[in-house]
Amino acid sequence: MREDPGLNENVIAAALAAGYGLRAESIVSWPVGFDFQAAIYRIVASDGEEYFLKVHFGPFDAASLRVPRAAIDRGIDRVLAPLRALTGDLSAPLDAPAGSAMALYPFVPGRNAAAAGLSGEQWRTFGATLRAIHDSDLAEHFRGLLPAEDFALPAAIAVRRVLDHARTAGLVVDSPAAAQFAGFLRGAEKRTRAMLAHVEDLGRALQMRRFERVLCHGDIHAANILVGDDGQIRLIDWDGPLLAPRERDLLFTIGSVIARRIEPREETRFFAGYGPVVVDPEALIYYRYERIVQDLGEIGYSVLRDPNRSDAARADEAQLAMGFFAPGGEIDRAEIVDLARVPLAT
Repeated sequence: MREDPGLNENVIAAALAAGYGLRAESIVSWPVGFDFQAAIYRIVASDGEEYFLKVHFGPFDAASLRVPRAAIDRGIDRVLAPLRALTGDLSAPLDAPAGSAMALYPFVPGRNAAAAGLSGEQWRTFGATLRAIHDSDLAEHFRGLLPAEDFALPAAIAVRRVLDHARTAGLVVDSPAAAQFAGFLRGAEKRTRAMLAHVEDLGRALQMRRFERVLCHGDIHAANILVGDDGQIRLIDWDGPLLAPRERDLLFTIGSVIARRIEPREETRFFAGYGPVVVDPEALIYYRYERIVQDLGEIGYSVLRDPNRSDAARADEAQLAMGFFAPGGEIDRAEIVDLARVPLAT
């Protein structure tokens, strides 16, 4: 979970006025989600309207804002899209920290599905919404504007750097949690490097296969499904859309424990909405490993090298990463694929 970065509320208020013509009466840090490169705020305007503000630190891909807006334009309305700034753009600049940008969304009262769960009908709606996105022309619309899956495992570079850093004790930040995590990584180094080599081999094999590349959300776990107080669901946090085999999104439903464990009955309800499909087990396995590798790289940097993290936050993140290696953890389960609840396309 992202800590409050301590941004100046007056600076945010001035940027909202300049970018959106919005007068903010209240700006409250809202520490939700797991994006370490962004901060979330709840905004109450002078007219009583409420908004959700996401501040992106450093460069980010504007296509991540255009995708949900394009989905809504195609009638796929169970997504949350940013509002337009006075310029017509889907974001506005924020000068402190330098190079930051902000995106403003309507505030929808509710909780994410990791906390609230989903009813049977909401699971079916989720499945139908994701299928509508996958089957739409959005992949063609964004071709050349979004990354396309090449099974190259780019996050492996970050993990190898983290392992090298963990072996150089003098470079570890002054933190008990960081020191403990560095020691754990040294003990798990052989297993980690073997996992990276195995997944890279799997990726090379998948490069030789033909896949339909659809528009994927890329991170559609339960915490990125908003369950509104009105009972409607909305797919949120479109920060990493890409053109990829649909297994990239189905990763978060089939046997998933990301954000929350998905029960078999929930899979059945999801696919009642999604419909028949052919799932490639090896692609699903690759994406499970890729998720572990990506998280290890991001958490490793945050715990061992980010000077702005508290020791408590480092400890929480390290605990999450160490859980990947536990008996029965994500690494042990990565290659166990049960497709019994997936209706097979003919």
